Amino acid sequence: MSNRVSKKLTTPFYQFNPDTAILVVNMIDPQIATMKVFLQAINDSQLPFISIANKMDAVKKSKLSEVEKALALKLIPVSTATGLGIKKVYKQIKQKFTSNSKIVILGVFNSGKTSLISQLTGLDLKIGDIPGTTSEFTKYKWGSFTLIDTVGQLIDVNKPLMVSVDLSDCQTLIEKIARILRQDAEAILATLETAVPQIKKVVKLIKKQLKLNKKIIVIGAGASALVAMEMAGQGMETGLPILVFTNNLAQAQPVSFSKGTCEQEAALSRYIDFTVNRGDIVIGISASGGTGFVYHALDKAQTKKAITISITENPDTPMGKFSDYIIKSNAKPEGPSSSKIQSAHLAIGHALILALADERNISADDSVSYMLPEKVLTKKMGIK
Repeated sequence: MSNRVSKKLTTPFYQFNPDTAILVVNMIDPQIATMKVFLQAINDSQLPFISIANKMDAVKKSKLSEVEKALALKLIPVSTATGLGIKKVYKQIKQKFTSNSKIVILGVFNSGKTSLISQLTGLDLKIGDIPGTTSEFTKYKWGSFTLIDTVGQLIDVNKPLMVSVDLSDCQTLIEKIARILRQDAEAILATLETAVPQIKKVVKLIKKQLKLNKKIIVIGAGASALVAMEMAGQGMETGLPILVFTNNLAQAQPVSFSKGTCEQEAALSRYIDFTVNRGDIVIGISASGGTGFVYHALDKAQTKKAITISITENPDTPMGKFSDYIIKSNAKPEGPSSSKIQSAHLAIGHALILALADERNISADDSVSYMLPEKVLTKKMGIK
């Protein structure tokens, strides 16, 4: 089984028999809806818990009260990078948790769960900004306590499509279909708040660069490859100078879609880099924000002084690091199926390309003219 798949088949945390929990919120990207799913799991299991706001060194102090209000929780401000608040976390553990407690550390990927364990125990643990650095539940002894590191998703494998679309209480096929469509629509509506201001900036920027004879390059893998191809197709229909690069491998596309084939292949990002010139617009699409050749292509594009843009659900990732602009969707919580995120990203792509066309005064007649056949004379068959 590949790492990409195994990271998504997450054993529910209650199978590890924890009796207490620490909820870690990434303040750069709090993902409120997903945090509420974690809270529900904690409450369902009736676990005593404490909550921390990690990466406070990277955000404004005022953000703490905003997130506390959204979650109806009091959070301990922490930075596992600088050590801020670690002593207070230690004190709270000693006060609230009994000796020999098994403490499960919960939070989305890149929230700092492993970093917190490293700070508390003094262990030199593997830490990185690639989503899924921790790919399995791991136990660590810490004095009389046991700390349980977890994967950045909470998935009940007993439910259809896990957290993405919970169909377990649907009685009929019609109810299932209606719920899936409704949740896709809700994902798009939830994305309005986070995406619209950035799409506005990006549309104005691309319009400016097009006047300088620059081009657009769109990149994606798996489900994001479909979004990239859709954007490029609509771009062609509206007269944009646009290229697209994916890992879809033509007839093997279902395989690359589901298993992430070639995502780690740096030759793809080097190949894409051949096409990039200074001032071009390079748009990377990745739900996780950690797709290898996609963020690597953005990194290389920045080196060439191209303008880089991410469409992603998770900005606190390599994708975010190598992007000048980030258009964030807000479709989580998701499970192994990225259905809601893909719907949101398709909507973002449509909004970007169609708004750009209108800003460029592309008429219906113009658009039709871009779609008409353009024939070029060719040799007669059989002539070599």
